[in-house]
Amino acid sequence: MRVTTGARLHFGLLDTAAPFGGVGVMVDQPATEIVVRPNAAFVADDSIIGRATKIVTRLCHHVGWDGLPACQINLVAAPPSHCGLGSGTQLSMAIAESICAFFDVDIAAETLAVEIAGRGKRSAIGVHGYYAGGLIDERADSPTDLNPLNHRIELPESWRVIVMRPKAEATTISGDTEIEQFSALKLATAEAKSNLIHILDHEILPAARAADFATFASSVQRYNYASGMFFASVQGGPYHGEDVARLIDETIGRGGHGVGQSSWGPGVFAWFESAGDLERFTDNLPADVDVIAKTKPKHQPRSIEIES
Repeated sequence: MRVTTGARLHFGLLDTAAPFGGVGVMVDQPATEIVVRPNAAFVADDSIIGRATKIVTRLCHHVGWDGLPACQINLVAAPPSHCGLGSGTQLSMAIAESICAFFDVDIAAETLAVEIAGRGKRSAIGVHGYYAGGLIDERADSPTDLNPLNHRIELPESWRVIVMRPKAEATTISGDTEIEQFSALKLATAEAKSNLIHILDHEILPAARAADFATFASSVQRYNYASGMFFASVQGGPYHGEDVARLIDETIGRGGHGVGQSSWGPGVFAWFESAGDLERFTDNLPADVDVIAKTKPKHQPRSIEIES
C-alpha cells in the first residue's frame, strides 16, 4: 500500500488563541511517500519508528487489536522537517491512512486525523489539504478538535511557487518549543484580527477565485506580514530571525511576488505567474540560498495505490 501526498504552505494564523484559524495552500513538492508491506512482525524505518509506533498504538486501541499489526512501514520520500512545510502532518496522516488501507480498516476522516494521526490541534490546513488539495481557508467560532473547512479554491495550473531557506543554520521551532512560544504570546487585538479577516475575505479569496495573480500575490504578502507580527515578541519580528527576514527582503527586491514565511519558517515562499517567470528568477540565486522545491499548487487529494 503506497500513500503519496504533497506539502503545505501556511500563510499565517488568524489569531494567537484557539480556535486560531488560518489560510494556506497545498503544493506538489516536496512530497511525502509511505509504503506498507507484509511482514512477520511490526517494523518501521528508524527515521519514523517512534512516530509510527505511537500512531499504530492509537489505532490498535481504537479498533481493539491485541498488539501491533504485522507489517513493514517504509518512508520513501519526505520534505526536510521543521521548515514550515507541514511535514509532520503529512507524514502522520500518510502513516495512519496507509495502515488503515492495508488492513481494510474504515475510519472517518476527522477521527483518523485527530484521534489516530494526532494532528489538527492548531492548524487544520494540512489535514484538509491532505484530503482535498487546493487553497484552504479554515476557521471556527469556538475551539474544536479540528476546525472545519471554510473555503477550498483551486489556483491556476500555470502558477508556480518556489520554497527556499537560508543556508545559515536556523533555530527550528516545533514540539515543546512551539508550545512554549505559543504560551508566551500576547492575545491578538480585535483590530489586528479584523484586518487579517478583511485581507483574507476581501482580497485573497476573491483573487484566488478570479485567478487574479497580482492581487493574490500582493494580499498574501501583506497577510503573511500582518499574521507574522502576532509572533514578533518570540521570533524578533514578523519573520523568524535575521537570515529569514533578509531572504524575504532580497526575494522581494529581485522580483518575487507573494513572498512570505511559511508557518514558523525558515521556509520562505515566493509566487510566480508562470514556469518561465520562476525559471528566470532562479537563474542567479545568491549562493547562501537553499532551494527546497520549485513546485505548483496541488489540487488533488493524496493518492493511495495498491501494488501487487
